[in-house]
Amino acid sequence: MSDNTEFISSSMEAIERNDDLLTQILGRVTLRDVITFRRVSKRWLSLISAPYFRCCHASLKQRVSGLFFDFAPDSVFHQEVKFFYLDKETCPSYSSSSFSPKIPDLSSSQIIQSCNGLMLLQSEEAVFIYNPTTGDKKTLPSSFPSFDSSDLHYSLAFAFDPLHFIGYKVICIFDGVDSKNECFETMRGCSFPPTFRVEFDMVTYFKDSIYWNGRKTTLRFDLKEECMKNDMPPLPSKTYYRTVLVPTCGHMNLAGFESDDELSICVFRLKKDYSSPRWVHLHSIDLLPVIVRTAFDRITLHEKEFFCSVIHLIEDDEDGMSLLLHVPGTVVVLRLKDRNSYYVSDIPTGNEILQKTWGWFRAFEYIESLASV
Repeated sequence: MSDNTEFISSSMEAIERNDDLLTQILGRVTLRDVITFRRVSKRWLSLISAPYFRCCHASLKQRVSGLFFDFAPDSVFHQEVKFFYLDKETCPSYSSSSFSPKIPDLSSSQIIQSCNGLMLLQSEEAVFIYNPTTGDKKTLPSSFPSFDSSDLHYSLAFAFDPLHFIGYKVICIFDGVDSKNECFETMRGCSFPPTFRVEFDMVTYFKDSIYWNGRKTTLRFDLKEECMKNDMPPLPSKTYYRTVLVPTCGHMNLAGFESDDELSICVFRLKKDYSSPRWVHLHSIDLLPVIVRTAFDRITLHEKEFFCSVIHLIEDDEDGMSLLLHVPGTVVVLRLKDRNSYYVSDIPTGNEILQKTWGWFRAFEYIESLASV
């Protein structure tokens, strides 16, 4: 026993003396533990506070640990953003943990996008990169420094992926007002015709590309080549609408309603074979049992519509997913592998329109990160 104790003690001392090894070990523990370990000693505090440790921590793949809910983006009924941790069953819930992310003040700005631990915020005056873990915020230079952009319609997107490239990338898409033909342009000068309606405010990053959903297909901006690519397949044969585009389980996924059935949701996965990418059907979900279980008492007999919407897709494990849904008056999680549903939150009260309006609510993923902005 004494030999084992001496061996363990000597091993711990060897690790303690090796800054690189200690940094690699600390980089693999949860951020909440890292924050606690800063109190061990001044040396540990110095290691954890160093830019090198931040880079090591950011370069390791981190799981989504929570969700920011914005119940009314772009509306006069704007509510305070709520944060929920994902528990072991991947169900959003309030957490009693002493560590919580710093929720941004959205009284004068709104969340545009979240990406691998950082957020893109926009106000009337400026655009910010924000880290909700550290509370650090950086104002970005104007996309239109030489003229007034107040009358110009434009959309922003950004990508932060320490596993693929250094730093973060921000792109701006705006109407090509000086072009002879109507078109959209990026700040790099890449133009493309608006052949169909595209939701540029609903932006998603995945594997060196930025995606937007359209009425007929999906747009993809290649960050390596800095141009739009015309290689995405059309949306599935039936006309699906109110869709969300979310990367989970290592793939891009699409969820939306069938046009002929307000209570039927289908989930698809983007598969790439030898010829071209295609949408593969994974799940068909009947929402009526979910509504009966979770929101039956909120539906009056004279209501003809249930005002349901898909908010987000959540990764359960390597292959499993859950749907984050808005059903009458509440938000629920529906696990696709067993169809079990879990209550998450009531819709903020005080405005009947807000409680019944579908499609306004958005969820932004939270990943613990010490990345600098």
